[in-house]
Amino acid sequence: MTAVNNQNLLQLRFIQQAQIDAVKPSFNRLPDNPYADGAFRKRRYSVLKFANGEVALQPTKAFVQDDSINTFQGNVERVYENLEDALIHSEGFKHLLNEFKAMTGISDERDIEVHQFRMLAIESDTPPAPEGVHQDGFDHVCVCGVSHENIAGGELLVYEHKDAEPCFKMEIKDGLFALVNDREVWHNATPMNKLDATQTGYLDCFVFTA
Repeated sequence: MTAVNNQNLLQLRFIQQAQIDAVKPSFNRLPDNPYADGAFRKRRYSVLKFANGEVALQPTKAFVQDDSINTFQGNVERVYENLEDALIHSEGFKHLLNEFKAMTGISDERDIEVHQFRMLAIESDTPPAPEGVHQDGFDHVCVCGVSHENIAGGELLVYEHKDAEPCFKMEIKDGLFALVNDREVWHNATPMNKLDATQTGYLDCFVFTA
């Protein structure tokens, strides 16, 4: 794949396990999701600023994507509970924000939108991204793997354009930080299946956008 305008299209790194372990417990307290993807995705959402090592929570707003971007639930105003205050101000979470800013080079004044997901494998081939191959309408989209339990699938897929075959595929391992240039490439994830049908299966991750 040829880089467009000499830009990085995909950056990868791994976060220290101690930082990941520090944020894991908060995923067990994610609330139910009342929207179309609620059967298989628990979720919180916040808009933040991060400067000089401090996090500033911005006013709560509805999350909405145009239906040209999200064909699954576009033009729907979705209001989610904020990330827990203890998580937002924890050193582990600040470390993740610091990594995101370092990789993107965004300014201190830039809003960072954070989605906290638990993606549940509830049936055969549960889609982590029900909208399919898509862009999110930002400059930068970063997936941070935090935990996974009793699942196969859920790998990150990256595409040169919407109708192409994937040019990159990688398991979203605990601690993986995968930053995608959302203006230049498209992304998706492979369906998830339980390894043991009698037990709960899930993938926990953050998605940072700016």
